Amino acid sequence: MGLFWKIFVFFTVAMTVTLVGVAFLSFRLASTALDQVNVEGRDKIIEEVAGALAHGGERELKGWLFNNPRPAPGIVLLVTNERGDELLGRAMPRELARLLATRPFRRPAAPANLRPMQLTPHLIGPNNEEYRLLFARAPVTVLGILMWPGTQVAVISIAILVSAIMSVLLARYLSSPIMRLQKASRALAAGALETRVGAPFNRRSDEVGTLARDFDAMAERIQALVTAKETLLRDVSHELRSPLARIRMALALAQRRAGAEAQKDLDRIEREAEKLDALIGQVMTLTRLRTASAPRREAVRLDQLVGEVVDDARFEHPASRVELTTSGPIEVRGDADGLKSAIENVVRNALIYGDPAQPVQVEATSNVDGALVRVLDRGPGVPDSELSRIFEPFYRTDKSRDHQKGGQGIGLAITTRVTELHGGSVTARNRNGGGLEIDLKLPLGAAPAEAA
Repeated sequence: MGLFWKIFVFFTVAMTVTLVGVAFLSFRLASTALDQVNVEGRDKIIEEVAGALAHGGERELKGWLFNNPRPAPGIVLLVTNERGDELLGRAMPRELARLLATRPFRRPAAPANLRPMQLTPHLIGPNNEEYRLLFARAPVTVLGILMWPGTQVAVISIAILVSAIMSVLLARYLSSPIMRLQKASRALAAGALETRVGAPFNRRSDEVGTLARDFDAMAERIQALVTAKETLLRDVSHELRSPLARIRMALALAQRRAGAEAQKDLDRIEREAEKLDALIGQVMTLTRLRTASAPRREAVRLDQLVGEVVDDARFEHPASRVELTTSGPIEVRGDADGLKSAIENVVRNALIYGDPAQPVQVEATSNVDGALVRVLDRGPGVPDSELSRIFEPFYRTDKSRDHQKGGQGIGLAITTRVTELHGGSVTARNRNGGGLEIDLKLPLGAAPAEAA
């Protein structure tokens, strides 16, 4: 159960029990029998009631009772007819109902000096109908709620409603900044360095506000460090291009002047220079992608794009087999060049590290959840503990990422960043029987997600 619901349930139960308990005590106090004789202003009230009854009968009496709900401070007057019905239909307290059931003391041989006191005054109307007057304590009411019919059910219902509303507000007040911090932490961990908790949470003067401000300060520091590192990496890579170009020019001149014995060494230098140039290009590409907020937004036929990648792979690796399976037209929105580069990196890795005797399978499908590009090979695979790390820059595993095979360890990092910029994800898992499966998931036809 989440923190919001824990707080909500706890405070709802606590406040409901409290309100119902207070209402119950109010009922008990309000229903306690009142001394019917020593009521303040009793004679005057009886006189006014008798006058109303004599003047206009029961109708006039009802009007007087309606206009005088509390004829004396803290007192309510209830009037019943011969059938025991209260004239205004008000609930009769239990103690007064018992009092109505008692009869006056009557004995045929009562002493002459005995005058029984009538606790509940009786009035006779014009139609000779008898009415009994009962005084009761006025209940403590909220908007007259305790005077409703079915008061106990009404009070409990309102207590639950009020408790639920207050608990929702309190639970939201306590849990919303925590949920905001949770979302911000996940976004920051996913690479959205611009993420901040922001107002109004960082303006609060309590511990939550302090935590929000500390988080924002931490995020700013992390963003500054990462930006400085990316800038340094980009600048160094750019600066390496100039001496590398001069080295390649000098190498070309040396190849023309050198004899046959030196050509083998010069060719090796040329290959290494080409690898270094490719590595610098990949580093600059990754740095550019990391600082980008969103790719171009244009319609892309993903099935055709995957077909082009497979055709290029077959041309570059004629000795290998690449099998393509598509489910029909698949349209996404984004940068065609970036998506093609991302898929190429995965297919190229499968051709390099897979078993040459087994085909590399490339599948492009779609469903209601989005588009899926799946690349499967029959290579040595990757240890399960390192599956999530193969998408990190320059990361290599001892088993499947050998320097001798020419990998630079940046291709999958570029694939991951391109997929994230398009609002998708990339995952890897080992296949049964050996080999690796890499899935690229992209949203269908939707605008790519902006960086948070």
